Order: sequence, then C-alpha cells, then structure tokens
Amino acid sequence: MIPATGVGEAREHPGKLLVHPKLAALFGALEEEGLSWCVLRGERDLLAPAGDVDLLLARGDGARMRRIAEDLGFGRVPAWGYGSHVFLLSYDEDGDIWIKLDVVTELAFGPGFSLATGAETESLARRHRVGGIPVLAGDDAFWALLLHQLLDKGGAVAAGDATRLTQLADGAGKDGPLARFVDSLCPPGWSAGRIVGEVERGDWASLADIAPRLAANWRRQWRTDVWRRMITNRFRRWSGKWLRLSRRRGLSVALLGPDGAGKSTLAAGIERSFYFPVRSVYMGLYQHASGSLPVRRAPGVRLASRLARQWARWLKAAYHQRRGRLVLFDRYSYETLVPSRHPHSRRGRARRWLLGHSCPSPDLVLLLDAPGELLYARKGEHDVALLERQREGYRALQPRFPRAFVLDASRDADRVRASATALIWREYLRHWKRRG
Repeated sequence: MIPATGVGEAREHPGKLLVHPKLAALFGALEEEGLSWCVLRGERDLLAPAGDVDLLLARGDGARMRRIAEDLGFGRVPAWGYGSHVFLLSYDEDGDIWIKLDVVTELAFGPGFSLATGAETESLARRHRVGGIPVLAGDDAFWALLLHQLLDKGGAVAAGDATRLTQLADGAGKDGPLARFVDSLCPPGWSAGRIVGEVERGDWASLADIAPRLAANWRRQWRTDVWRRMITNRFRRWSGKWLRLSRRRGLSVALLGPDGAGKSTLAAGIERSFYFPVRSVYMGLYQHASGSLPVRRAPGVRLASRLARQWARWLKAAYHQRRGRLVLFDRYSYETLVPSRHPHSRRGRARRWLLGHSCPSPDLVLLLDAPGELLYARKGEHDVALLERQREGYRALQPRFPRAFVLDASRDADRVRASATALIWREYLRHWKRRG
C-alpha cells in the first residue's frame, strides 16, 4: 500500500487495488512529496497495464512529477502537439513489461485537446481513495471516461469501457463540475440526467449520435479558446517534426559474440518487443553470399570494397537513427579486434586494425557470452577449444569500450532479451538526460 502522507483533501474509500511495484514506488513518492494528483481512469488495471496509465496532476506540480519519475527510471518521451499531455516511459526487466504514463494537467478532449472543461482543480479536490490510491470521485470518473469515449474515440465505446461506464452510472449525478459542464452543452431534449440514463440502458448508438452535437455546442460557446488551442496544437505538431530530428534520435547497439551465442535470435526478439521501432543491420565482414566463391582481385580492392560496404551499412543505420529508430548491428567491425585462429602478417594485422576502426562507435556494445560446449551444441560449428578462445577474445573487448556490457547468453532467450532491453533502456535514459 502506498504511503498516506501528503494526502491533502483526498478521502479514504474502501477497496483494494493491485499495483505494479514500479507504479507503487512512483505513487508512494508522489504522496511523500505532497503532490496533488490522481489516477484518471483504468485504476483496476494497474498491476499489468496493457495501455497507458492515465494520471491527472495539478498544473504547478509538473516539474516535480517529472523529477520524481526520472529518479525511478522513467524517461520523458519527446512529443509535441498533445495539449497538456506528458508521456513518461519505463521498462521493468523482471516482469518484461513496458509502463507508460500519460500525465495531464487539464481535462480536455476532442481534436487537438481543444475542448477544455476547466474542471481539473475541483475534480482533484473531490478525489477519493481506493486501496490507498487517489482516484476521481465516481461522478467525475463517469463523465471523464464518457467524454473520452465520445470525443476522443469517436463514440465507439469498447466492451470493457462500456461495462465500466455502466458500473459508474449508478453514482453519476448532476452536481459535479464535469456533469454541470456537460449539462450546459446539451442540445434541446437532452440533459446530463438523460445521458446517464442512456448509459444505464446501454444505448451507445444514441450517445454516439449526440457526441458531435455536444462538440459543436462546445465550439460555439467557447469559440476563441477552442481556436487558440487548435492553432497552438497544430503549430507544436508541425514544429515537432523538426525537433524530433534532434530530440528523438534513436540509438545504435552492436551485438557481438561467437557463433551460437544467439545474436540473430536476440535481434529478432528485441525487434518484436521494443517500445520504439527497431531496424537490424548486418555488419559482418567476411561472410560471402551463399554458394559463391571469393574472387581474386588486385591488391587493396577487396579492402576498399569491404570499407565501402561497411560505410554504406553504417549510413543506412544513421538514417534510421535520425528517424527515431533503435538500430541493432548484428556483428560489427570490432570483430576484427578479436584474435583469429590464423596468424597474420604485419600487413594483415594492419588491415584488420583498419577494418576494426573503420566505422564510428555505436552507442552501446552488448557482448553475448556462453560456454564453448553450449555454443557448439547450438550450432555444431568449429570445436569447443576454438569457441572458448573466441569467447575469451570477445570478453577482452569489454574494457576497451566504455559502453560495453557482457550478457549471459546461456540463459533462456527471453531472459537474455529482457536483460538486453533493460541495458538499452538505461542507455536511452542516459542520452535523454544528457540532451536535457
């Protein structure tokens, strides 16, 4: 149960909520700091939230909220043009789950969140507690969820939300700030009381029909404010397209390890599960096309060809990074820094050094490590002794690069992926903090 300090005017309410440990830590810290906040909706899905965790926060508490969240491993996702919405993201390695907070300081709805109610302060003052967690009062929770469905979701009420609205309708009245506001916007023949009755009867078609009429009356009564919000939001969306080139730059991660360590499996797993878009780029130096044989060329041509191919791949990866994607390098030029099984002449060593330093360093290097016996059992290539020497060679790379980490690749593939994801996420947080 989260601490009860800093409660303010929130009232206790019987019941129990199951909350994810990372969210429980955050909620407890918000209470200790005395912030005025509450869960906006979805309070019964906080143990394993499948979607956003929506929070309402007092306008003046935004900076403190972000500081607290960042201390607990949340990072602010760069986004522009979403009204008062601030998005905070974190990854829990133990549960292998992404947790995203959608924090608002206004109860605003519709396109560009231009339909503002101004009911935030009074709604926060009326909040109560379920299992120690502050949530909207039943009346405000009903209207906030209904307006969200009618104005943000186009009137299409999902089955789960329909059930929740029906439950909340029992306590929905006309005295709350949101109820009074909706009542003032109703067209002739409609009222807040009638809307509650339609929800109780499950007449979602009638509610979908009235949604555009409510929005039209809203725009008519608050024309100046609505237009100001829409123009401001569009400008921020437009400017955000340029800002994300520098603020939402993705990261590059090199996956290294002997044959059988699971580099391709790990890359495919991260590509499926990572929060941001992922692109994999193969950076192997010596693999020939299937069925082809090396062609003898003039001295230096093969080296120049490999350098050009590596740079072409790296430039492709740089493009994806600029688009905000995570780039996974399956192998990297650093592999030439691992001692090979064959001796090399002075010229050969110089060529390998040049290839090993041919491309800029990735943001992160993950070295997949497993015993030689396991590597042999997985792929059946080379012999155990050679695989052990390669393993030690890859491990020796870690001190050479400041952002290199060794991963135990002998574990289950999902656990390896979760550990890699946690390391990558920490690197995102480090980069975002450095960029301010």
